Amino acid sequence: MIKILSKILKKILPENYYRRVKIIYDYLINFKSRNYILANDLKYNEELFRKLRFDIEVIKAEISKLNYLYNDQNLSWHYHLFVGLQKYFSHKKIKILEIGTLTGQFTNFISKVYKDSEVTTIDLDDADKTFTSTYGRDQKENLTKFLDQRKNNLDNKNIKFIKLNSINIKKFFSGKKFDLIWIDGDHLNPQITIDIINSLDLLDTNGIICVDDIIMDLQYKKNKYVSNEGFLTLNHLENNDVIKNYYLIKRINRRNFYDKKYISISVFSDNKNFYEF
Repeated sequence: MIKILSKILKKILPENYYRRVKIIYDYLINFKSRNYILANDLKYNEELFRKLRFDIEVIKAEISKLNYLYNDQNLSWHYHLFVGLQKYFSHKKIKILEIGTLTGQFTNFISKVYKDSEVTTIDLDDADKTFTSTYGRDQKENLTKFLDQRKNNLDNKNIKFIKLNSINIKKFFSGKKFDLIWIDGDHLNPQITIDIINSLDLLDTNGIICVDDIIMDLQYKKNKYVSNEGFLTLNHLENNDVIKNYYLIKRINRRNFYDKKYISISVFSDNKNFYEF
């Protein structure tokens, strides 16, 4: 809602007025969180990386090489995570599945980090009502811009893009296994639970599943895009000894004071390779 309002104001207000409104908004939204200690969130993420035996200096260098900033408060840490996971896979050629392509920005990033690997990314067909009714894609201008951006981002030889509703992935990829699966589609039930369960069936024995926008707050009231339902599913699977979960804070910024999101990292509970690598 805030993003939509911001776009409207940007269109109707003179540029200097829009900037003033944005400054006032940023001040108000950060007023209560001004004493929030960002260093604690950074420490949490880096301690998790050390626990997983990631080389933080290597991650910093790789992120920088691909024109991103390690300490960018707006950059989601799944970028950092996927660089770090190279070590677990011993920098070998692997099969990667991404559920939810969006603009393909992260797909492009993965294809460069894992340049010798096969990256398969799926998203709804452009004509699907759910596709056109979200992220402002019901406006022709926005849709055209979105599709052009996605096309450019997916223009890499190791990326395979498939228009597919993820509810059908188990049947579509029958007999195929993936080493790394990134789930960033619908974050609401029943779809998020279906995506997690189906992905586990498609996951190699020593593979890893990561899920975006995990809300661990049990009192969180879901909206059109996010909920705590993915966390509840992952937690239930862990309680029943199916998987082992780790949680990375999504972004290191002051908005965590109000609404903290995580990225989950999950392996089969009997995957000793992940614990020992």
